[in-house]
Amino acid sequence: MIAIAAQRFKFLFRLSASDFMKAVQIKQSYFMHFDFFTITVAISASFIAMLSGGFWGLGGGWLIMPVLLLCGVNMELAVTASLLQMVVSTFPTVARQVKSIGWSKKSWGIYAALPMCVASFIGSIAGEPLGDFLESIFKSRVGQELVFIALLATICYQSIMLKAGAAAKGNEPEHIGIREKIYTALSGFFTGVISSLVGIGGGTLVRPVLRNLLKAPEEITGKISRLSVFLVALSGGVCYLLASGQPPKAALELAGVLVIGGLPGFTLGAKMHGIVIKAGMDLLAGRSFAFFLFLVMSSLICKVSGYHEAGRIIVCSSSVAILIFLTTVTVIALKKLKEAEKKS
Repeated sequence: MIAIAAQRFKFLFRLSASDFMKAVQIKQSYFMHFDFFTITVAISASFIAMLSGGFWGLGGGWLIMPVLLLCGVNMELAVTASLLQMVVSTFPTVARQVKSIGWSKKSWGIYAALPMCVASFIGSIAGEPLGDFLESIFKSRVGQELVFIALLATICYQSIMLKAGAAAKGNEPEHIGIREKIYTALSGFFTGVISSLVGIGGGTLVRPVLRNLLKAPEEITGKISRLSVFLVALSGGVCYLLASGQPPKAALELAGVLVIGGLPGFTLGAKMHGIVIKAGMDLLAGRSFAFFLFLVMSSLICKVSGYHEAGRIIVCSSSVAILIFLTTVTVIALKKLKEAEKKS
């Protein structure tokens, strides 16, 4: 097994530059040369996607995937590149924040982060073969997508209905019983599977479990979600890279382009989230997640209905609204902090 893995890693550096274009299905002529416009679009999309990812604890695949598909990149290459860029983009922030989650005997790190992240890591490894197996049985992934839409609708409702003061305080959970631990592990596994199947980071499912089931504070929720995104992207990205029929160098090159926007975007998004929390706007940060979920659901509904291009266009155009929203919220939070400083 180790020898096979080593051979695959050596293979990464034996491919010619022309292999990149062999992995691309050309839908628009400009992509044939990977010109300035295409690179600019990919970097911009990655920046906005990972900005929201850093803020809410997401991976960014919700926007990166539709953009790559619109540019003419095939699904397998797009999923691989999307997951790989998440690894690099999220690592600095996760490395800086992981200790502050709390890893004492009775902490969020032990009771929530550890079981959820381990299970999601395992689930992401199982995602690709499971997806192929289900597709071979049902001849389609529409059923899985419908279940996912229903799940997102439920999470969207729960996010809107978040109440002030519902979360526990500090780094020690008030009560996490056996039922909560089982749900946490199962949700982590399911998150990994879904993430690997569709190329998203997994925060879409991790966040509601932490906020609604475990009553984790918004600050802790963001940190654990980011850790989960990193681990899921790492395992899923490597699995796709080694098992994919696409030239590995193509995925690495495309991921490298996406990191140019994704790395600063995720770092800035996490800082914006911290500013909003410090200003006492935890509830807004939690409820606003429903806006993001609504966009993802709209895209999936269009896809299931057969309007693939329309769904991708909805997501891409809505990304501008998300950028404006997050910027506005952060500016308001900064003003509140300045006013508080003047009063003190």
